[in-house]
Amino acid sequence: MKTRSKKTKTENNQEKSKEKNKFDQLPLDLEIEIFRRLPLKSVARFLTLSKSCAATIRSPSFITSFRSPQPCTLIASAPIFNCLHPFKPRVLVDHKLSFFSSSSSSSSSTSFLSRLTCPSSPYPRHMEYYCHYVNGLISVGYGREQIVTNPSTGRFITLPSVRTKRRLVKSFFGYDPASDQYKIATTIPDHRPWTNGVCIDGVVYYIAKTGQGMSQLSLMRYDLRDDNLNVFISLPEEIRTPSLYSDTLLNYEGKLAIAIPVTSYIFDVWVMDQDGEKHEWLKKITFNIEPWQSSFDDIRIKGTTLTGEFIFAPMNNYCDDEFYVFHYKSQQE
Repeated sequence: MKTRSKKTKTENNQEKSKEKNKFDQLPLDLEIEIFRRLPLKSVARFLTLSKSCAATIRSPSFITSFRSPQPCTLIASAPIFNCLHPFKPRVLVDHKLSFFSSSSSSSSSTSFLSRLTCPSSPYPRHMEYYCHYVNGLISVGYGREQIVTNPSTGRFITLPSVRTKRRLVKSFFGYDPASDQYKIATTIPDHRPWTNGVCIDGVVYYIAKTGQGMSQLSLMRYDLRDDNLNVFISLPEEIRTPSLYSDTLLNYEGKLAIAIPVTSYIFDVWVMDQDGEKHEWLKKITFNIEPWQSSFDDIRIKGTTLTGEFIFAPMNNYCDDEFYVFHYKSQQE
């Protein structure tokens, strides 16, 4: 029977401690360069090595440098009831979301990342889950209950439940670069959020119904720096259309954009001039994807990539065993 002396064990612990200290003493830019060359799963393991490694990996500098040379599409998929009726509430079958990644726009394969059990609702037939993506983290929930998860590692936190008697509760996820803080804003005001939220430079934008009888469509602006919410501007007639849906707002090359489906396969993309005094909407792009009509009945814009590509997904993805995602690069200036 072999025994291990206390002295030998102590010496081994000291050697491991020295190795950690050597790594912690590296310059920050060198640490980032080392981590940037590693696969995603290897980076996740370093989160438990030391507090210094975890701080470097979670820093905005590393997140930006790591994602730029290795762009990928993050896909959330779930089995859903009422999938044949696009205008009825979609309810998760088992309250589970599965996350996948695709390494490039030309790749036909995906890699499984993690699976998340979503919070249940006391009103399951009137509830729809919303996902908000910010800097590699995702907020998932239906308003009262929210979970923030890192789909790459599978780690998550459950936020305290919002106490209210109102059924109409919606939350938005954002990041404030000035304070280096992530925030979730839950709205229970006298307006009705109508679209998804988009966070740009510490400000969350979303479209809501406002005014008397909730008849006015307005762009709401929530500043994460001072927690100030206000009606930013009203939408012009050209954009005020029944075709607005939950995924209408986009971050297009760092600017706020609205995607309007003229038909099922023709889209107008309006970009807001955020630098101008009047904050005018400019029609930037019109494109036609009718060649896809033979394969899919209803296609919607789901987001954009860092390189300016538009991400499309057919609505019937909800019913198929396989899902499809398309990247479209516009040639218009």
